[in-house]
Amino acid sequence: MRRSCVLNWWRLKRVNEQEEKIVRLLLNEMAFEGAMKHFGEAPPEIDRQLFDELEAIGIPERYDGNIENYRYFEFEYNDDKSVFENCYFHLRIIRNNIIHANKAFRPDPPERLNDLLDWAGKLIDSVYETDSEFGDRAREIKAVLNIESF
Repeated sequence: MRRSCVLNWWRLKRVNEQEEKIVRLLLNEMAFEGAMKHFGEAPPEIDRQLFDELEAIGIPERYDGNIENYRYFEFEYNDDKSVFENCYFHLRIIRNNIIHANKAFRPDPPERLNDLLDWAGKLIDSVYETDSEFGDRAREIKAVLNIESF
């Protein structure tokens, strides 16, 4: 009986950690969108290695409701955009797949979802580590909305 309680506690803790990663992704993506689109902040300079890490995980596909499946597209780095913009494009796909419940239809294996959420966390951390006006604006947005702990 005791082992069962420990196992259930561990499962609950794991679910809560995943939920926290999802909430962190959603709230920071929102702050990034605000900093970029509404305040016109320039994208922060981040390391290209972050994009390469996502490429190694495998790019998230876009869900197409017309065919009720994911569409595949070429995964390539756009040299006309910053590293952040290239990463942000894919962060939004991850976010959209979660928000619009597309993953309820065809869920990723737990390991892949965890890898994508961990990657999203690295992108979020890298933005705030740049000490840029973009990062400052995103922090300000989160503070005004009382979500700065994410």
